[in-house]
Amino acid sequence: MLVGLLYLFLFQLFGHATVVLLGLPIPSPVMGLVYLFGFLLIKGHIPEPLQQVASVLLPLLPLFLIPASAGIVEHGELLKDDALAIALAILVSLIVSILVTPYLFMFFARLFRKTL
Repeated sequence: MLVGLLYLFLFQLFGHATVVLLGLPIPSPVMGLVYLFGFLLIKGHIPEPLQQVASVLLPLLPLFLIPASAGIVEHGELLKDDALAIALAILVSLIVSILVTPYLFMFFARLFRKTL
C-alpha cells in the first residue's frame, strides 16, 4: 500500500517540478496525471501496489470534491459576474466530451487488442 502511495506522490512531485521549472499554465496534479498515464501506457499494465491504492482511494473520490464545492459557495459573488461564460464553457466541454469519448474508446480498444 505504501509503495502505491509512493507512486502517486512521485508522479505528483514530477508534475509539480515540471510546471514550476517550465512555468506551464496548467495545474501540477494534471501534469502528474499525464506522467502517470504515460508510465502506465509504457508499462502495459497497472502495478499491483498502485492497483491496491486505487481500489482504496476510488470509493473516496467524492470526498475530494468537497473543497471545490465549498470554494464555489464561498466565492459565489465572484462567479455571478461570469456566470454566462462559465455556463457556456461547461456546456461546450460537455458536448465535446460526449462527442470525443466514443472515438477515444474505440482507439484504445484497438490499440490494446493489438498488444494482447
